[in-house]
Amino acid sequence: MRKLSFVIAIIMLGAMLSACSAITSTVGQAPAGVTSGESKEIEKYNAYVRLNNLMTGRINEVLVHYFEKFGVDTQPVIEENFSFIMLGVAETEREVVDKANGYTASQPAFANADPLVIKLTPVLKDLLSVLDDMKAYYDTRGYVDDDFAKGKQLHTKLVSANLAYETVANQYFTALHKLGNEQRLAELQKLKDADQQIRYNALKFMIDAEATAIEMDEQGITASNVLQLDMTKFKAKYDIMTADLSVLMTILKDKERIQKEGINSFSIESYVNSATEAKAAASKIIERINKKEPVSDSDLNGQFLNTTDGTPENFNYLLSKAVERYNEMN
Repeated sequence: MRKLSFVIAIIMLGAMLSACSAITSTVGQAPAGVTSGESKEIEKYNAYVRLNNLMTGRINEVLVHYFEKFGVDTQPVIEENFSFIMLGVAETEREVVDKANGYTASQPAFANADPLVIKLTPVLKDLLSVLDDMKAYYDTRGYVDDDFAKGKQLHTKLVSANLAYETVANQYFTALHKLGNEQRLAELQKLKDADQQIRYNALKFMIDAEATAIEMDEQGITASNVLQLDMTKFKAKYDIMTADLSVLMTILKDKERIQKEGINSFSIESYVNSATEAKAAASKIIERINKKEPVSDSDLNGQFLNTTDGTPENFNYLLSKAVERYNEMN
């Protein structure tokens, strides 16, 4: 439930490529300098990214919120003096599922991702259906009427649906991450060639910050064992990420550069603020380790690890927020 792949959103492409040429382009047309084929590839890739970000974002939030309350075993843990608000996934949020599935037969083909989107769609819809039933049940306090009889049945259904979902979801995350790496490296080169220094360094920070998160994930580090982090390996990634942000902030002092690249000053400021918070969260991990200060039992047993300073969960959460701000840059 807390795997890295369920936490980090993925960077979308397109806004930066269009900015490499004319800032103004006719709605519905590929920007000047971007071929029709590139435009279609970006459109399809971004549809898959939006699906990923729904899964790593709201759906993950709903699942974590529920399972932290009831546990992940086939029978729910029901506390005395029970109180619970079931979260849900809005219809407007889940529209990305059908939209992504609609691109599976489109060119260009993404050989690894396309079949997984097809496989994922019914599994994901089944999961959402169970979550909808649970929200209706808890919103109406149905457990008062049947002493949790239906609640227990729904819990068992959710555990089963979630296991099926996680199996395919993890395959999808792996495939999309590999595809994303290829896309982002190509994008970095295009930004560099087009002298888009702000966008280049903004993207470079995101890539290197993600590498910092992945380093912790590959070491198996969570809040519960954060003091076991191999600092040599972590700092090697952290230092690169930190240097990226420093370069970006220096470039942003050049107001003429911002105007030249056609960047909305508010959107880049919002992104940098989020990137700064993510970097600071990584710094707090180092501070915690230097102080040899483990995460308290109350925090470990609580429902808000993503807001607990000095934890990978907090860094991953803030990095996802930075990705969201990056995706909104214009």
